[in-house]
Amino acid sequence: MRIGELSRRTGISTSRIRFYEKHDVLPKPSRDANGYRTYPDAAVKILSLIDDAQRLGFSLSEIRTGLSEAAPNFPSHAAMVKALRSKLAHIDQHIKEVQARRRQIVKLLKEKGD
Repeated sequence: MRIGELSRRTGISTSRIRFYEKHDVLPKPSRDANGYRTYPDAAVKILSLIDDAQRLGFSLSEIRTGLSEAAPNFPSHAAMVKALRSKLAHIDQHIKEVQARRRQIVKLLKEKGD
């Protein structure tokens, strides 16, 4: 399928698809003799995974690593669960740090006679 159809099927803009290719997150498609990109059907599933992962806070680097470790297959269930648990631990740590900063700010406000 061509990039326009891939964009329609995934809801992801053609420029964003090209961005993922440029940054080696989405595997480079084959090219027809006329230079048009030709994507395999699996690209729909890969783009869905990339989009979901970004919404969950995974960086492009993390996504690229996960996809390249699984290549040419889709990441296994176990690999995805491991990545999600790691991201959850990271988020929990971030929440603790933010809560500690909040407590410090509240304390300073009380000291300054808010």
